[in-house]
Amino acid sequence: MQRKISAVVLGVVVAVVLIIAIEALGHSAYPLPEGLDISNSEAMQAYVMGLPIGALLFVMGAWLVATLAGGLLACFIARETPLVYAAIVGGLVLLGTVINLMSVPHPPWFSITSVLAIIAMIFLTGRLGTSFVSSSAAE
Repeated sequence: MQRKISAVVLGVVVAVVLIIAIEALGHSAYPLPEGLDISNSEAMQAYVMGLPIGALLFVMGAWLVATLAGGLLACFIARETPLVYAAIVGGLVLLGTVINLMSVPHPPWFSITSVLAIIAMIFLTGRLGTSFVSSSAAE
């Protein structure tokens, strides 16, 4: 049981750290305009709706890399039912994504693509995670 809990906790921690790091890179490449009041929801919505595609791709990339890396780590630690662990970690990333998308509206294409891409990444991670399960079964 300890291994299962550790797998999920460490997978989520890695996912969160990766999201923060990759989005920080995105913010350095696409800094906030001077004078933008981030507490003003209308100003933030207008800003996000006008973001260049590169800035949005940094965000989506962060979510996808986090889903993959966090899920794979969870699969590696748990060494069983990889899709379950990929789905738990990826589901939490997806939940955070949906909360983010609802808090600050994004362009519709971005919202739809992000959600679908994360779901696809969860399944891909589960498939890739089977190598950890099969290698531990061989040991």
